[in-house]
Amino acid sequence: MNKTVLSLSGVVLLSAASASAQYSAYLPGKSQLVVTPTYVFSTYDSFWAGDQKVKLQAATGAKEQNQHTGSIGLEYGMCEVFALDATLGYTAAIFSGGSEDSGLSDTTLGVRWNFVDERKINCPYMPTMSLRLGGIIRGTYDPKFPFSAGDGASGFESSLLFGKAICPGFGLYGDIGWRIRTHDVPQDLFGSVGAYATSHGFTLSAGYRHVQGLSGPDIGGPGFMTTYGFPQVKEINQLVEAGLGYRDSGGRYYQVFGAFSVDGRNTGDKTVIGGSISFPF
Repeated sequence: MNKTVLSLSGVVLLSAASASAQYSAYLPGKSQLVVTPTYVFSTYDSFWAGDQKVKLQAATGAKEQNQHTGSIGLEYGMCEVFALDATLGYTAAIFSGGSEDSGLSDTTLGVRWNFVDERKINCPYMPTMSLRLGGIIRGTYDPKFPFSAGDGASGFESSLLFGKAICPGFGLYGDIGWRIRTHDVPQDLFGSVGAYATSHGFTLSAGYRHVQGLSGPDIGGPGFMTTYGFPQVKEINQLVEAGLGYRDSGGRYYQVFGAFSVDGRNTGDKTVIGGSISFPF
């Protein structure tokens, strides 16, 4: 995989760590392994109960909730058009001055098929496109914990990933997908779109990300406490994200990134920061 593509792969994978696991339309080279340790910190002091924003302290007595997540992402290029990926880690959600929940985060496993390569097709408007099919293995945290570290459900997801170089040093990336999980957790539609610029080894990216639950009650709504729980609510996340990365002469890619909520439903009004390093072998 050439140096430019390696940087673009890192842009999408690592800036996405602020919201949810997602990989790039650009695959590792044949027989190449890319290992990416990542740390993400998120915090919020208010949340949306339905579409009404509520101060966390007024609802729970805690001033804020913080979440720490450390993970390892793995990508392996089986051939020019197929790659395997996996993400596994540990997470902890902590109320200030109060209780906490921790455990293994949800593990994701996937395979990507690059069926269009913009560098090999005679059409200047065609992006690189890849299809990803993946599985989700529930973590070991407590999903019944209020605003827990995850929804506590296994499942499957599929997504269409794209990337397009508009001109040297500038381009676009994004994805659109669908997720289904067990234990009555609502199905999700998710997607993102963003742009990147590269120069002298540095890559700056910025984008918008949306996760849309398709069903479920609101926090505090009818049946919430008696029939449902936090994992079953209709959760909507809208975030703006940005990342700054640098690729050194050895091909290692370093990135810091951040994101913040711009709107939501039944979710925390979050600020997210993190960092990662990608090691190609």
